[in-house]
Amino acid sequence: MNITQINITKSLQVKFSKFINKHSCNLKKPSVKFIKEITNGIIKSQSCIVRQIAQDLSETISLKKTQERLTYQLDNETELEKIRENMLLQSCRKLKKESLIIIDPSDIIKPNATKMEGLSRVRDGNDGIYKAGYDVIDIVGVNQTSSQTSIFPIHSDIHSNKIGLDTLKNKIFNRILDIIIFSSNAGIFVMDRGFDDKKVIEELYKLGAAFIIRMKINRSVFYKGFLMNIKEVANQTKKKYTFNIDSKTSIKAGVSEVGIPLSRHKVKNPAQAKSLLVSAIITTKHKNGRVSKGAFMLLVSLPNSAYSDKEICKLALESYRLRWKIEEVHRQVKTDFGWEKIQVLKFNRIRALNTLLWLTLSFIYEFDDWKYKFAKAFSSLMLDKKNDLKILEKFIYYRITKVIKYCFSQTRLYRKKTMFQRRKCCDQIPLPFYL
Repeated sequence: MNITQINITKSLQVKFSKFINKHSCNLKKPSVKFIKEITNGIIKSQSCIVRQIAQDLSETISLKKTQERLTYQLDNETELEKIRENMLLQSCRKLKKESLIIIDPSDIIKPNATKMEGLSRVRDGNDGIYKAGYDVIDIVGVNQTSSQTSIFPIHSDIHSNKIGLDTLKNKIFNRILDIIIFSSNAGIFVMDRGFDDKKVIEELYKLGAAFIIRMKINRSVFYKGFLMNIKEVANQTKKKYTFNIDSKTSIKAGVSEVGIPLSRHKVKNPAQAKSLLVSAIITTKHKNGRVSKGAFMLLVSLPNSAYSDKEICKLALESYRLRWKIEEVHRQVKTDFGWEKIQVLKFNRIRALNTLLWLTLSFIYEFDDWKYKFAKAFSSLMLDKKNDLKILEKFIYYRITKVIKYCFSQTRLYRKKTMFQRRKCCDQIPLPFYL
């Protein structure tokens, strides 16, 4: 390593220590040590398997003893619950008024596992087939400026239909409420069609939260006093505004005021969630001259805001486009860290490992503003071609992970001292030699 790389490595070590202390301020000392060790091991090994994490810690004791100690600490549910709360609190402090809070359920598929606790049938997002595994609640935040788009993990938790009385939807509502409280109702919740649900919309509407939800075509809404299918409302909405995505793709959009009936039963005057419906048609020109069109609808609620119709369309379209960022986070967690290769049997240990993995991810994602510094010092890890900085404008966290792993692999978590060094570093004032 050259001087620049050594200095960056030292800075990373300092940042890592401060990060762990910030997220474990109310934990006991053994738990703080454990959190520091296992997150360091996850970075070095890029794995969720406890044995591989223990190997990369390179301790002087036997590998079996290190593995047993880490596994024992994973059972401390009280301390790990504090970590989840601290992570949620620290992440919510980054949220601003126009920050995006993207919620998207994911899954951990374990088709060949038979003895893992709490396994249930979940839908595999890759092929749509139901398999053995766990549902996962994932929430990430996105802050966008004129120069860059930064992503930061907010929360992740594993859910089993066979363990606990709470449903997945209730857990999501609880996290939404926590985020609203911790962030003073900052940010805009962005969700896909799976959240086009009367209960979801009702909860967000009652809490006064801003949200953007893509709607299904079978939804009925109140429009100009009449209950109509949402697709008919979209067809009647004038697409006044045009947004050019690139030279081949453009979007025409318009806004209508609608009311979402909140009653599950047919009643004369049901309670309504007053919202805006952004109806859009996307047009794409292909190389062979073919032109394809697609329509979609976004339900928008922005309390206490004074946007024009055009600004609402622009905000809704740009925000929903950024929803894909959480899919990229899912892909990185599964490819870089082997998320679906978790091999512990107890459900509380699986949850603990998932929490610690996302804590590690939170640390890595804090260095998106260091990407140019990393590119200069570690060009072989960050750039495909020399001085080709365009790659840094894309999803750069894969490369940042490689840099941090390389830096951490060159250091030890604890410096080994001889007996003479321990005496020399003693905090007591040495007595004069003549006494």
